[in-house]
Amino acid sequence: MGWTVDFGDVKQIFEPIFKSIDHHPLFEVEGIRDGDTASIAAWVFENAARKPPELTQVDLYETPGCGSILAIDKDGPILPI
Repeated sequence: MGWTVDFGDVKQIFEPIFKSIDHHPLFEVEGIRDGDTASIAAWVFENAARKPPELTQVDLYETPGCGSILAIDKDGPILPI
C-alpha cells in the first residue's frame, strides 16, 4: 500500500543527501562501501531513514533496467519470493 508525499517535502529531505554525493568521488564519501548501486542505495537509505520514518524502499538505477532496489520494513529486509 502506498500514499502520496508532497514533492517539496521529499526534496527538502533528500537535498542534503544529494549534495553530499553530487560531484564527489564516491570512494571519499564516508559510509559508501563500494561504488555499485546496491552500496549507494544502502547508504541513501541509512542517511534518509532517520528523517521520514515511513521510508521503506530506495530504487537506484544506472541505466533503464540495471540497478538496485533496497526494501526494508520495520521487521528488517524484504526479500523477493
